[in-house]
Amino acid sequence: MSRRDIPVAIQLYSVRTAIADDVPGTLKKLAAMGYQGVETAGFYGLDGPALRAMLDDCGLRCAGAHTGLKTLEGDERAATVAVCQALGTDRLIVPSADMDELDNAIARMKQAYDALKPLGMRTGFHNHTREFELVGDTTKFDKIFSDMPDDFLAQLDIGWATCAGQDVPALLRRHAQRLETVHVKEYHPDKPEAVVGEGRVDWATILPVIERETAVQWYVVEQEQYEKDPLDSAQRCVENLRAILAR
Repeated sequence: MSRRDIPVAIQLYSVRTAIADDVPGTLKKLAAMGYQGVETAGFYGLDGPALRAMLDDCGLRCAGAHTGLKTLEGDERAATVAVCQALGTDRLIVPSADMDELDNAIARMKQAYDALKPLGMRTGFHNHTREFELVGDTTKFDKIFSDMPDDFLAQLDIGWATCAGQDVPALLRRHAQRLETVHVKEYHPDKPEAVVGEGRVDWATILPVIERETAVQWYVVEQEQYEKDPLDSAQRCVENLRAILAR
């Protein structure tokens, strides 16, 4: 199977300190770097049409939204759905859940899934490291998906999975059809601010698996810490990723 040309987005948590002060200006800078889309992490007090206009103004698409479980429940659900519909995304990813209360977390995610599916919204889950703790003979990550419907999405964070000592290609293959987005994040045990391509992640092995064997539609760069400022790290990440993809 040949490799696919997958577009590159950025998780906006990566530039949280910059975008908080200047949403349109930060989006324009990201577009100028070569990013084709964004994944939201909150909406900066903006309604959906206003944020959509800012994305459209610089040619960015919304690859999805990180939406905490609470924002998918009760009175907050309708507001979350309204913004995401305006942004043109139906992909709502829960960025974390309480791994000490796994059964409760699974039940809440299933309730959110059931409530959102009739509204045309799809839900999924994003890992950190604790999801790879064992529950019996399986990991918490695998248990979450074994207990959820087949169209509940997985979003694999490659950096955190590498940090947890996981076989990333095997994870990608195991959840291949649930994966529509992956977090392109670096891992270096001694340098948490390492940008994509400058750590221990085996990108040369992982990226062909993503492109040939999964349903991934977006690479989503995420940088949680940085050496200088978030925009500098964002630029280095996309430049390095493009160079790796060109090899």
